Amino acid sequence: MITPDRKTKRKNILTAIAILAFMVFLFLFTLYNVGVFDRPL
Repeated sequence: MITPDRKTKRKNILTAIAILAFMVFLFLFTLYNVGVFDRPL
């Protein structure tokens, strides 16, 4: 088992945050397209 150094751990955390943010963006974008929110972009 390899021991992850600080750079790898930080990169993994940043990647996880980026993926979560992208998923939230896609979720909101889908809701806007479906018409749940009746506000123009």
